[in-house]
Amino acid sequence: MEAIIACEVLYEEILTLSADKEINIEFLPQGIHDLPNQEEMRAVIQAKIDELEAQKNYDYLLLGYGFCSGGVEGLSTKRATLVIPFVHDCIPLLLGDQEAQGNIENSNTFYLSRGWIDCGGDVFKEHLFLTDNTEVWLNKFLEHQQQENSTRVSWHQKERYQHQKTYPEETAKYISFECLKGYQSITLIDNDNLAPIHHQYAEAKYNFTDQLLNEERGSGVDYKVIAGKTELLEKLICFTELSTAEQEKHFLISSPGEKLEFEKHIWE
Repeated sequence: MEAIIACEVLYEEILTLSADKEINIEFLPQGIHDLPNQEEMRAVIQAKIDELEAQKNYDYLLLGYGFCSGGVEGLSTKRATLVIPFVHDCIPLLLGDQEAQGNIENSNTFYLSRGWIDCGGDVFKEHLFLTDNTEVWLNKFLEHQQQENSTRVSWHQKERYQHQKTYPEETAKYISFECLKGYQSITLIDNDNLAPIHHQYAEAKYNFTDQLLNEERGSGVDYKVIAGKTELLEKLICFTELSTAEQEKHFLISSPGEKLEFEKHIWE
């Protein structure tokens, strides 16, 4: 018996790949990555692990995460075997790149995907909230939700940005530039699950970023859409069907009672 605990930015890929599987899936908010202390992110995931183990005797708990800046370091189970893809972050899970370093080697690229647009945070969304200009996109996403009968889209919920106040346009632009000034590219990952609104949003984010960086640093960003690959996520979902060699090649596996020690492996 297995269960998956995953970041909600992977929701569409995981739900699609597991459609014919009897497996419990629990998604956690992308926003736990935004917490200033990674111990807080770890506490949220650990609480979900403890909750699941209190409910059933799972053989495996599968994590839809990467190292995520240490947010998974030290996680443990009481009875289940804990399994996590051997990658630095979620980008290889969306792109199919087997390199553990993930997008740390492409740190000047801002990646988007369906899940990141629906559930994640980014500077364009922050700018909309900073300037109190969310209404147009809020209505677009609400219409999209109604058409797809989906409740997953969450970025427009003001609770996520309730700590923010409205700023003058120039101040908001300065804040946005400081966050974006190192980027050279925006890349939208297409895993055959993008609706028109995802392309529209990605293009709007690109136009905003390109114009801002051209104005402030004299050069903009590139924009492209690339095909993703989900074979590593599929291997995670089908973990028990893999050979031992395949399991050990792609995943870090922790026995019950053993704390997850990802950091000493991820940089090798």
